[in-house]
Amino acid sequence: MKLLPQIASLALLITLSTTGLVAQISLGIRGGLNLSKWSLNDEARYQFETGDVDRQENAGALLGGVLMEIRLSDNLAIQPEVNYIQKGTKSVFAEADPDITEFYVVTMLDYLEVPLMLKVGTGFGIGRFDALVGPSLGYALSGMRKAKATLAGRTVTLQEDVDLEQEEIRRIDAGAQVGASLGLGLGSSARLFVDGRYLIGFSNLPKDEQSGGERATIRNRGIALTAGVLFSF
Repeated sequence: MKLLPQIASLALLITLSTTGLVAQISLGIRGGLNLSKWSLNDEARYQFETGDVDRQENAGALLGGVLMEIRLSDNLAIQPEVNYIQKGTKSVFAEADPDITEFYVVTMLDYLEVPLMLKVGTGFGIGRFDALVGPSLGYALSGMRKAKATLAGRTVTLQEDVDLEQEEIRRIDAGAQVGASLGLGLGSSARLFVDGRYLIGFSNLPKDEQSGGERATIRNRGIALTAGVLFSF
């Protein structure tokens, strides 16, 4: 958790130290896919995968939002964002019955998330490349759990809401993001871009504080793949 304020402080220091520069402001939108999976320690894996759960897999989730690029120089920019993002996991059950060919449960939480990205890169012709790193802070709004089973060729799907309070799931999700962005200029006022990021959650999702023994920890992880457009002003 100490990494989060350090990254934020670095971004603020860079912003303050460049106040004499004329910053170029661009506004944009981005959207795409988050390949999300929970990271479990040994204790959480023992508790979570008790019974017939065989493994955790990536679950495809939605991601979209708005952003502001504050370009301080050709090589440096700060990019705050406001995103809607889904995070969760896919629990695959062991197929004890030979008639069951598929059985899994997808648990997905909906977050409002605010990343603050530091962009370091360079332009080349009409394109540019930037490395991305920065902290993020999310707040869980709601959740959904969907189960799907295929038995003897017949598929059954069930869906229910996740009660965050009743299931004692922490709403705040502090984390960090690291990745890269590739842009393509569309004249002088717009730029298309694609980016890929690895999302690292620092917060433990269960609220309960275990006093003795090893504490079960469940944290969000994800690989976000998005595309978007920036408009310069």
